[in-house]
Amino acid sequence: MILRLCASILFVLFILPVPVHAQDTEDKFLDIQVVKTDDNITAWLVEDHSIPVIAMEFAFKGAGAKNNSADQQGLARLASNTMDEGAGDLTSHDFQKMLRDKSISLSFGVSRDHFSGSLKTLTQNKDDAFHMLKLALTEPRFDKDAIDRMRDSNKSRIKSSVANPRWIAARIQNDKLFEGHPYALNSGGTLSTLDKITADDLRAFHKTLGKNQLVIAVAGDITADELKTTLTQIFGAMTDGEVKEPTKKPLSNLGKTYIYEQTIPQSSIEIAQPGINRKDEDYYAAYVMNFILGESGFGSRLMDEIREKRGLTYGIYSYLRQYDEMDTLNVTTSTVNKSIPEMLSLIHQEWNKMKDQPVSEKELSEAKSYLIGSLPLSLTSTSSIANILLSLQLDALPIDYLDTRADQINAVQISDIQSAAQRLLDTEKMLTVIVGAPEGLENAEIITKLPNVE
Repeated sequence: MILRLCASILFVLFILPVPVHAQDTEDKFLDIQVVKTDDNITAWLVEDHSIPVIAMEFAFKGAGAKNNSADQQGLARLASNTMDEGAGDLTSHDFQKMLRDKSISLSFGVSRDHFSGSLKTLTQNKDDAFHMLKLALTEPRFDKDAIDRMRDSNKSRIKSSVANPRWIAARIQNDKLFEGHPYALNSGGTLSTLDKITADDLRAFHKTLGKNQLVIAVAGDITADELKTTLTQIFGAMTDGEVKEPTKKPLSNLGKTYIYEQTIPQSSIEIAQPGINRKDEDYYAAYVMNFILGESGFGSRLMDEIREKRGLTYGIYSYLRQYDEMDTLNVTTSTVNKSIPEMLSLIHQEWNKMKDQPVSEKELSEAKSYLIGSLPLSLTSTSSIANILLSLQLDALPIDYLDTRADQINAVQISDIQSAAQRLLDTEKMLTVIVGAPEGLENAEIITKLPNVE
């Protein structure tokens, strides 16, 4: 369920409610303004002065964990944990106390592709909030006690995760699917690499975050003129970093099955095959197809055939995932060990059914109705609006995407879905990872040691 919800947000299945003023401007879904400073810092802004809150989401595009070497796995993650643990003259204790006293939410995060940050503040405390963000970005302390605390926290997370079959399956899947590419590494670090990361390593990583990599989204109680000044105040002193253009790479080990043996009553299953890029002409057809196939939960074909009719699982979901350099179509589920062969056979069956038989008018109509109808109801906070504005920019989608999305979905026909399915769905290219004690499987490779954990 967590994966399904994350995928829904990432691909903007469910976008945002409309601030009261938004549709007053040429019937736009949101009145998005482009704010640009004299030193070429650009942000997308949705003004909403109905509540005294400002949310800012930003990312250093391309500066994510994929840039960390094998012997520094977890470097970007540890930097994201410690950049708000003291900055300038403020120790970690004083910095965090200031945030609490002023009701300021400030944090950093990292994905495989991007390094990101998030700020939320009451309007009355905006000057303090912007100052604290500037300090964290330009003068992080990386004190030993903060590094040690966050290092220990990350190591504890890893140690607890190795008891989670789904986490194990995902770790093996990443290792095999992205073999030979930095995506295969553990973005959260390993027990040994985290121990080796020093304050100097963190400072060196911090210096790679460049002003020219910035993608910024802001929503709430701030005007375009105020934001223009604020952007220069926060980010203006930063230097430029190296910008690397991503190159799409093929997935590895397609068609193979891997088993990691655990004595548990149910096995976790993670399946992946090549996906589709957002800019592909068949993307919307594939998007609707996947919703019918497995994204829609209890309304999906996979759930109906495998849970409702046969009771083989509590849940099964498919989702499209796009990285800067690879695209995947995934399935996640679990079942009792003796039912693994039947489960895999049924998934293959639904893959082939989607290719061979057109979806019904009812399936298409209901999918369109849900995907379009949920649009104005899905997100309700200022932070959520800023998050979506950031996602649109990171996905290189046009500023009017929200206004044209319904038309793109409505244009999808039954023949388009079948064509996309025939092009995309391929059981011969499924990489399957099973964690548990599956029965009746042949030609599977046994994994005895978890990759990039220790």
